[in-house]
Amino acid sequence: MVMISVIMPVYESKTAYLREAIESVLNQTYQDFEFLILNDSPTNKKLRGIIAGYDDERIKYSENQTNMGIPQSYNKLLDMAAGKYIAIMNHDDMMKPERLQRQYEYMEAHPEIGMLGTGYKKFGEINRFKAIRNPRYHNEICAYLLFKSSVHHPTMMLRRAIMTEHKIRYNENFISLNDRQLCYEFSKYSMLENIPDVLYKYRFHSQMTSKKQKQMIRRERAMFHKLWFAYNNIELTPEEVDVFDNYTTYGRQKIQDAKILTIACHTLENLAVLNEKKQLIEPKSFTKVCAQYFTKRCLNALYYGHLNISEIVSKTSLPVDKAILRMCNILLGWRK
Repeated sequence: MVMISVIMPVYESKTAYLREAIESVLNQTYQDFEFLILNDSPTNKKLRGIIAGYDDERIKYSENQTNMGIPQSYNKLLDMAAGKYIAIMNHDDMMKPERLQRQYEYMEAHPEIGMLGTGYKKFGEINRFKAIRNPRYHNEICAYLLFKSSVHHPTMMLRRAIMTEHKIRYNENFISLNDRQLCYEFSKYSMLENIPDVLYKYRFHSQMTSKKQKQMIRRERAMFHKLWFAYNNIELTPEEVDVFDNYTTYGRQKIQDAKILTIACHTLENLAVLNEKKQLIEPKSFTKVCAQYFTKRCLNALYYGHLNISEIVSKTSLPVDKAILRMCNILLGWRK
C-alpha cells in the first residue's frame, strides 16, 4: 500500500504556478506517494497538456466531465486516495522539499493525531515573506475553531482510516470554509496538531477565492457558526447572532456603537460559561480565546468609534488585560 496520497484539484491554473506546484511535490525527499491531480476545468486543454508532460508514474491524472467545484472535487479525490495518509496541496502553491517526510514521520510516531498541519510562508503578489505559525497543540487549536481555522488547509496531512471510519467528508455547502468544517469533524474523533516549522509556501495573488469572494465567505462563516451552535445545543438571541457573525468574529467591521460592544462582550462571556459547564473544549483555552477576541473588539471600538470602553471593561468576567485597554482609552482621550 502506498503511504501517502497527495491530492490536488486544478482549476484554470496559471501555467507557471501549476508547474511550480507539481514540481515541488515530485521533488519531495519522501518518495512513497501517489499524486492525484483532478482537473476541474476539463475544457482547458493547455492544463491537460502541462500535466501530461510530466513522465512520472506517481502522477494519476483525471478530469471532471464538467466543472464540479472545490468541495465536490476534494471529495472525489478522497474517494480515489489509497494512501494511509492524505496530504492536501493547492495548485498554485509550493511544498518545501521535506514537507511530506516531516509530517509522515511525525504521524507515524503519534498515532493519536488524525490531522497534522505545518507552519507556512506567504509569498507572491502581496503579503510577501510573512511566516505564519498556528497554535501547536490540540486544545488551543480547538479553542479557535469557532472563530477561525487554525490548521491551514493546504498544509494538512490526514489519517485516512479516521475519515473512512467516521465518514468524514468536505461539506459541499462551503466553498471557502470547508477546511474549518473538516478540522471540526476531525476534532470529534482524534487529536489535531501543527508542526511549527515552515514547510509550505502559500501564494497570495489577486485571483484567490479569499480576495474575490469576500461576501460569500462572510455568509459561510455565519453558516459555520450556526452549525457549531446547533451541534453543541447553544442558543443565542437573533441580536447576539447578528453581532457575533458581523462584529465579534469579523475584525474589519468598525464598531462605533457601545451597544454592539456590550452585546459582543456578553455573548463571549456566556459562551465561556456554557463551555465550562458543558466541557465542550478545554475551558482555560477557550476562555482565553474569548478574552482575546473581546480585547480586539475593544481596540476596534476605541480606534474607529472613539468609544469610552472603561465601564464595559471594568465589568467583564473575561480575563482581558484591562491595564492595556485603560491605557489605550486614556491615550485616545488625550489625542482628542
